[in-house]
Amino acid sequence: MRPRSSYKAPPSLGLIYSAVLQSVAEHGPRKMNLALAARLADTDRQLLYRNWPDRNALVRESVESELQRVLFIASDLCSEQEGLCRVAEKIVRAARMVREHPVTRATARTDPDLLRGALLGGDTQMHGWARYWLVGLFPRPSAWTPQHLRLLPDILLGVAAPFALTPPEEPHTDSERSQLDARLRITLHLCLGIAPDCPCAPTSPPP
Repeated sequence: MRPRSSYKAPPSLGLIYSAVLQSVAEHGPRKMNLALAARLADTDRQLLYRNWPDRNALVRESVESELQRVLFIASDLCSEQEGLCRVAEKIVRAARMVREHPVTRATARTDPDLLRGALLGGDTQMHGWARYWLVGLFPRPSAWTPQHLRLLPDILLGVAAPFALTPPEEPHTDSERSQLDARLRITLHLCLGIAPDCPCAPTSPPP
């Protein structure tokens, strides 16, 4: 009879990312506890050290992967709206999801400039993913010229970032969430040149 093997398969990349994000949500990105992340992923720190050059690289990769997941979910919007109104609504949804994410809350509390720099910095992976996602939202064929499509994603990202990266005070209410969404929705409609009387965007923000 063969002896039973004690080999344990390493955790999946998704499980490692999830564990890292949970640790970041508890301690912030600068003080992410690698031992806690390894324990949550049911592995040991040596595996993490072997596969990532340092803790910051692992945090950055985990957050980038999570941003891609959030944007994918935000794109899958069931709505009767069409065209540019639908584009605006997807951006509003993505901003809300990022704003209310535990990692955003922890980063805003411990290192508020870190996410802003990562999302708005022109040479970062997160900026590239967000910009690529925004370009992909526009319907085809589009009335926008190539020049518009070069400039508009950065404008929209600059408009949406403050709404995405500034979590409301806890506990927040559904009314506060609706107010933030409405203010961003109005601003996006103006940026996209949608008629002011569009029913998707009220003419004035809620009180």
